[in-house]
Amino acid sequence: MNDWTGGLQIGDYEVHPGERRVLLRGTPVVLGARALDVLLALVAQAGQVVSKDRLMCQVWPGLVVEENNLTTQVSTLRRQMGTQAVVTVVGRGYQLGLPVRPLDGSAGVAPAVPSWPQAPVAAVAAVAPLDPPAPVAPPAADQPTLAVLPFANLTGDPGQDYFVDGVVDDLTNALSRVRRFFVIARSSSFTYKGRAVDVTQVGRELGVRYVLDGSFRQAGARVRIGVQLIETGSGRQLWSQRFEGLREDIFSMQDDITAQAVAAIEPNLVLAEVERARSKPTEILQAYDLCLRGLPMMIRSASLADVDQGEALMQRAIAVDPGYAYAKAVLAWGMALACSNLVIGRERAGSAVVYADQALQDHRDDPTTLALAAVSLARLTGRHEVALNALGRALALNPNSITALRSAGWVCLYVGDFEMALAHFERAMHLNPLDPDLGFVLGGKAIAFIQAGRFEAALSVARRALIEMPSFTTSHIALAIALTATGRADEVPAASIDNLRLRYPSVSAFRAFAPFVSEPYRALQIDTLRRLGVPE
Repeated sequence: MNDWTGGLQIGDYEVHPGERRVLLRGTPVVLGARALDVLLALVAQAGQVVSKDRLMCQVWPGLVVEENNLTTQVSTLRRQMGTQAVVTVVGRGYQLGLPVRPLDGSAGVAPAVPSWPQAPVAAVAAVAPLDPPAPVAPPAADQPTLAVLPFANLTGDPGQDYFVDGVVDDLTNALSRVRRFFVIARSSSFTYKGRAVDVTQVGRELGVRYVLDGSFRQAGARVRIGVQLIETGSGRQLWSQRFEGLREDIFSMQDDITAQAVAAIEPNLVLAEVERARSKPTEILQAYDLCLRGLPMMIRSASLADVDQGEALMQRAIAVDPGYAYAKAVLAWGMALACSNLVIGRERAGSAVVYADQALQDHRDDPTTLALAAVSLARLTGRHEVALNALGRALALNPNSITALRSAGWVCLYVGDFEMALAHFERAMHLNPLDPDLGFVLGGKAIAFIQAGRFEAALSVARRALIEMPSFTTSHIALAIALTATGRADEVPAASIDNLRLRYPSVSAFRAFAPFVSEPYRALQIDTLRRLGVPE
C-alpha cells in the first residue's frame, strides 16, 4: 500500500493528493481535476499496466464517457510532466512512467503556495484588443476529431517530399476550416512521418476518432494520390479513393479529396464550408512549387545563406504570380525573423514591409497569410493596431489556426496584453499536443508571466522552454530576468549568458529592434543584459 499521508514525489513533481496540489520546485502546476485523478489512479497501480476501462471507471465513476476524454487527460499529463510520464502499452492500457516515493519527513505538510507579486503597470499601446480565443477545451463528444497523417512518397525521389508534404498541409488547412471538425495540428501529425504506424495507437496518442492517410505517386506529368479514411477505435476503413490527373491539376484534386473526406466522416455536414475552404493562395503550379522550396529557409532564417536562398525563391514565386499573397507574407515573415535574429540589418528587412502590406490587401481570407503578414508588420514597423485587426480576422476565419494563435500571442506580448497572450498560447498548446516548436510557445508564456510580475511561474516555464528549444534567445532572457527578479542572479546558467552576449553585442543593438512597447518590461530586459555584462 502506498503511503500518501505526507505527499508523493513523482519524478521531479511534488504531489499532495489530499490538497489536490502539484508542485514543481515549489511552483504550482495546473493539471486539471480529471488529469490529476488519472495520475493518482496510475500511481495507485505504479509498476503495473492499468486498462483504459479501469481508468475510466475510477475517474468517471457511474458515468458513460467517450474514450477520447481519457486520451485528452493523458495528453495533458504528458504535456505538463513530460512525454515519459505516461507510457502507452499497446492493446493493454497505460502505465506510470515516473518513479514514485513518499515525501520524507513531510508529516503531511506541503510547502506554501507562492503568492505572486503584483503585475507591473505596463505602457500598453492604444490598440483595438483581439477577442478572446475560444475556450481551451477538448472537442465535444459528438464532434469529429481527425488527424491528417503524412502521405507516403512513392515517387522514388526523396526530393519530392516537400511537394507531397505541401499537399498534406493544404488538406489539413482545408479540413480545419470546417468548424464542426476538430483537426490536430500539422506539426503533431507529422511526428509520425517516415514511421510505420498503428492507426489505433495514433488515435490514442493524439485523441482522434479518424485518421486520413494516403500515398503519392508520379509518372511523368501524371500523379496519383491514394487516400483512405480510417476509424481509429476499430481500425475499420470507412472510405478510400484514388485520384489521378496531371500534376498541374493538383489543386482541384485536393478540393475533391477534402470534399469527399468530409462527406465520409459526417454525411450531414454542410459542404458549403468546404466550398469556402477551397480558395487557394495560387493556381499557378510553378509559383506554388517555388514557395514550398523556399519555405524551410524562411522558417529557419538561421544564417545569411538561408535568408539569401529563401528570399531568392520567394521572389521568383512572386515574379511568376504577382498576386501570390501567401508567398509575400512568408517573405516578409522570414525577413522579420532574420532581422530579429540579427542575421540581417533593419534596412534589408525593411524592404519586405511592402510585401506584408500587399499580402494584407489581398489575403483572400487565408488565415495563415493574414497572420504572417500581421506579425511581420508588428515586428518591423510597430503598427500593432493594424496587426491585431488582421489577426482578429484570421482567428475569426479559423479559430484553430496554430500560426494565427502563435502570432496573436506574440503581438499581444508586444503591446503588453499578457493575459490575452497567455490565452492564445494555451489554446495553441491544446490544439498542438506534440508540437516540435513547443519551446517557441513556452518562451512566449514565460515573457507573459514576467509582464504579469509572476516571476516564479516564468522561471518554471522558461526552464521547460529551454529543454524544448535550447537555442531560443527569448527563453534565455526570460530565465535570466526571472532569476534576477527573484534574487538568484548568480544562478543564471553560463549557456544563457553566452547566448545573450552572442545575440546582443551591445545594449544599443538590443534597443534597435526590441518590439515591445511595455516600458517596464523593456527596462527589465535592458537591466538584465547590463547585469550579464553586455556593453552599452
